[in-house]
Amino acid sequence: MRSSDTTLQIYHRYFKIPLDTYFNTVSDFLDPWDERAYQHVVHQLLVETKDNGIVGMVRQEKDENYIYLDAAVRYPMSRRHCLRTD
Repeated sequence: MRSSDTTLQIYHRYFKIPLDTYFNTVSDFLDPWDERAYQHVVHQLLVETKDNGIVGMVRQEKDENYIYLDAAVRYPMSRRHCLRTD
């Protein structure tokens, strides 16, 4: 079995979003509290900031004014950039 030439670096990204902005972003979703809706919002935020990360799992908390999203964002890296050369 060949090893992959790509590995993923994973970072957590945290977002605080006003609820009205959140609901406007997920208006096409039947269930705004579904993980796919959270992933969609995070993906849109990454696109806006020209961040090329790949959205993974997203957790949420909310209060009366905001939704807080904790997203695992993956970044592909080639193996040659990950190997130490010293």
